[in-house]
Amino acid sequence: MMSGMTPPSAPLPATSRRIIVTGCDHAYFHLVTELIASVRDHADTPIGVIDCGMTPHQVAQLTARGIRIITPHIPDYAPKRAVRKRPSLAINISKLWLDQMLPEFDLILWLDADTWVQDGRALEQMFAAGESGTLAIVPEIGAKIANLLGVRWICPGWMQIRSFLYKNASRARLPFHIRTRIGAKPLLNAGVFCLHRNATIWPVLRRWQARILPRRGMAFTQDQLCMALAVYVDDQPVTFLDNSHNYLGPWLLDERTGQLANLFFPHAPIGIVHMASQKAMRSALDNTMAIPTIQGGTAAVNLRYAGMRGLSRRASGP
Repeated sequence: MMSGMTPPSAPLPATSRRIIVTGCDHAYFHLVTELIASVRDHADTPIGVIDCGMTPHQVAQLTARGIRIITPHIPDYAPKRAVRKRPSLAINISKLWLDQMLPEFDLILWLDADTWVQDGRALEQMFAAGESGTLAIVPEIGAKIANLLGVRWICPGWMQIRSFLYKNASRARLPFHIRTRIGAKPLLNAGVFCLHRNATIWPVLRRWQARILPRRGMAFTQDQLCMALAVYVDDQPVTFLDNSHNYLGPWLLDERTGQLANLFFPHAPIGIVHMASQKAMRSALDNTMAIPTIQGGTAAVNLRYAGMRGLSRRASGP
């Protein structure tokens, strides 16, 4: 748990009623099928997909595989025009309503459509971290970020904060004292998180959402901003997990195993791969990038599950 945060008043009961949830439209369907396949390599946990524009054929494919199809929740205060223009925005909006959308489940693990599971232990650790009612999430303070705080130097001794949280809090027209309170804090990446249905943070997240979401252009980023506000301003309980549970790079390959490895020594296998900002590779397996290897070489790889699976199979041999 983060230092200084208030723990839940009492531990929540252990439960096996858990679900893994993601969401997609027709364009991200191929990524969701790979995410599902990667989860099934390690666990038989129920999986749900929020449908924000899949075709009837795609829905039928998932249903035939036993995947639960979930209707998004759009609150009255959501910007209707923005959601009509870009239906996938309903995924980020719905994240903060999962406890009400899935009342029959107690532990809810969210995985963005552009993630996949390389090491199943990461799933179990995410569920374990969320069991007590804290927000189980990964802060962006790892190897991905060389400069922990984005700044623009104006002149010697003067700089302007350029962090994600400060910029988005400013766009949401939040008061200056709130912007300064969260502006230098690490972003809590909402691409992977776990929460108990009875966690105290849910209504707090929605209070912030009701304040932020109607502001122009906030629909895509409001989920991460709401989580940061609930944790850093309202002192909601949080459990931080290391970057292997939501790994965004820098990328490193272990040629011996054909797996993606953590940049930090001893270069353990990454648990959950997150392909944020990797548009070219997400769109086609033929698109690759050159990444260094633990053994000192360089390899051209596609970071998707389908691309990495071939490497790991060749590394394991006959």
